[in-house]
Amino acid sequence: MKFLLIHVSKDSLGTALQATLKAISANSSSRVLSGIHIQAQAEGLTLTASNIRMIIEYKLSVKMDSIVVHKTGEIVVPARYFYEIIRKLDPGLIKLEIAESLILSIQSGNTQFRLCGMDTAEFPRIHYMDPPYLQKIRMKNTLLKQIFKRVVFAVSSSETRPVLTGVSLHIDNQNIRVVATDGIRLAQHVVENVEDYGASPLNAIIPGSTLEDLLKILNDDEGSSTQIEIGQKQIRFTSYGLRVQSALLEGTYPSIDNLIPQVYLSEVIVKTERLLHVVERISILAGESVTLSVLPSGILSLISRTADVGEAKEEIPLEYLKGEYFRVAVNGKYFRDILRAIDSETLRIRFAGKERPLVIQPADTTSSTLFLITPMRTQD
Repeated sequence: MKFLLIHVSKDSLGTALQATLKAISANSSSRVLSGIHIQAQAEGLTLTASNIRMIIEYKLSVKMDSIVVHKTGEIVVPARYFYEIIRKLDPGLIKLEIAESLILSIQSGNTQFRLCGMDTAEFPRIHYMDPPYLQKIRMKNTLLKQIFKRVVFAVSSSETRPVLTGVSLHIDNQNIRVVATDGIRLAQHVVENVEDYGASPLNAIIPGSTLEDLLKILNDDEGSSTQIEIGQKQIRFTSYGLRVQSALLEGTYPSIDNLIPQVYLSEVIVKTERLLHVVERISILAGESVTLSVLPSGILSLISRTADVGEAKEEIPLEYLKGEYFRVAVNGKYFRDILRAIDSETLRIRFAGKERPLVIQPADTTSSTLFLITPMRTQD
């Protein structure tokens, strides 16, 4: 029997559980992979979850967190039940104990649960990355989250082309470029002159789902940072007590340079927040498409209609107009996603023709963020 006896605060344990649960698959066919591995050692408590593709490990230290380890030991318990139990307990210290084989006792005040566990020998052995790494970077969490939030929404949800379910990461000696596309929309962000990361260029494709989970659980305090270690087939993010390791996607990410129009027929500038609010409003009656029309009066007209439901129309003034007037229909949901990813006061829309994608960028000329959205074909 693997004895275990600890006291840990509800807040610390809850934080660790919320992070590790991201690696639990809702429809896992493996009973043990629906569990969380709990290990108490002299230096603290470690929670680990895995879905084979991704591993999340969270360490609570006796030096930093509200935890006392009386006896070391380990067990695997059903993750969802364990989380719901901890979530519903009163604030304060929680006692975790293995007093009999494969039974975890959970006690808080006058409340006690006995949760059936699983043998840790059934939990898959985790093969952590070992150096040397292709690349090793330390980055402020605020910058890391800013970089990936601007593009991760554009990854594909279809497994038809697996590489498009990931974010392309390219690093050279001083620049980082991240790109995501699903074939209809594209998001790109470039960070220049960040730091000397080495002369050898590196290309990797990070699963979009890994990044989405990481962005939700990373601490974004001003002083927090993350170490990124990139290997041949895996990537690992380490920040404070959190460690997220994921397999990289195999394959070659398509070149996007020839997708970005270099010549434009029209260019307009509009207030970002106002345009977003209008698109959100008129999308109530939208099927899929929203039609944008640039009018001679310096007005941007937006229309959405759905047969047998109705029509919505709203107009907003343009801040700037250059070139010919145009009319184009785009996917309303995808357009909203792009607008939500732009954090500047105004944005620039460039029209290169009905068969070419719209180019959308922050109006600030120093910004290196760029979005593309392919127009939808309409009968008129």
